[in-house]
Amino acid sequence: MKKTIIKLVTVVALCTMGAAMAYAVNGDPGTGIYHSPHDLTNGPQGTKSFPALPGWATQGVDPQQRLCAYCHTPHHATTSAEASNGFAPLWSHAISQATYDPYQSSTFTFVGGASMDPDPLIGPSRLCMSCHDGITAVDNYYGKTTGTSAMQNPGTSFMTMPVVGNGTLTIDGSTNHPIGFQMTDVIPGYSGATFQDPSIKSLTNTSPYLGNTNTNLFVIDRLYQKAFLTCSTCHDVHNTLNTVSTQPAAVNMLLLGSQKNSALCVTCHTQGGVFNDFNY
Repeated sequence: MKKTIIKLVTVVALCTMGAAMAYAVNGDPGTGIYHSPHDLTNGPQGTKSFPALPGWATQGVDPQQRLCAYCHTPHHATTSAEASNGFAPLWSHAISQATYDPYQSSTFTFVGGASMDPDPLIGPSRLCMSCHDGITAVDNYYGKTTGTSAMQNPGTSFMTMPVVGNGTLTIDGSTNHPIGFQMTDVIPGYSGATFQDPSIKSLTNTSPYLGNTNTNLFVIDRLYQKAFLTCSTCHDVHNTLNTVSTQPAAVNMLLLGSQKNSALCVTCHTQGGVFNDFNY
């Protein structure tokens, strides 16, 4: 009887582990970089499709299939002083030197625009644009400077997804959500906020991302220097904190909030109405 129980436990454990591995291998939200949109290797034994970049299959794939090397290195990394934005966490990739045109509109310029940093790509945003600016070669990493695979249509994020309107992210911020401004300066009721925006919710230090099962992940923690809105405020580059269950792998945009009912948008914006009634 004891052997039977042990065998049964072993079978259950193996089945559970197998299910978990199958789930992670699909690159689902919250399962890590492996097989996510930021997995630039071609997978074990070359089983994963190559990113749709010119020349990637012949020169873009890391010869050692290192998952992290495209962005990070344990030794001889770019220093913060060398990085134009002062932010380089053990960085190995060529850093975008492009000038990013900030978002402007009649509503934003006189509210959030007043709190804009001189560099809209402050913090992690410039590191993101080091692949997504449409100029810097994605395969310029680990000291390599001869890469040629640039994302000419970065809006697809290495995925064959339809793109509406201007599909090229490049350096034109006029068609993208504004970044590089002090979010804490526009939140109504927030301490020190001087340009309070009524279209923004009265967020607190414990306001979570709607639709994310991680209730200990707060918006304030994803603001650079606890103030600036960057790419990382909405996206998790490592595909670990974006534990949303209503977004299948086929459309994993690494979002920290759910797409359902535009939960990510109404995490900060008031236009969602009675958002607490939404079934996430």
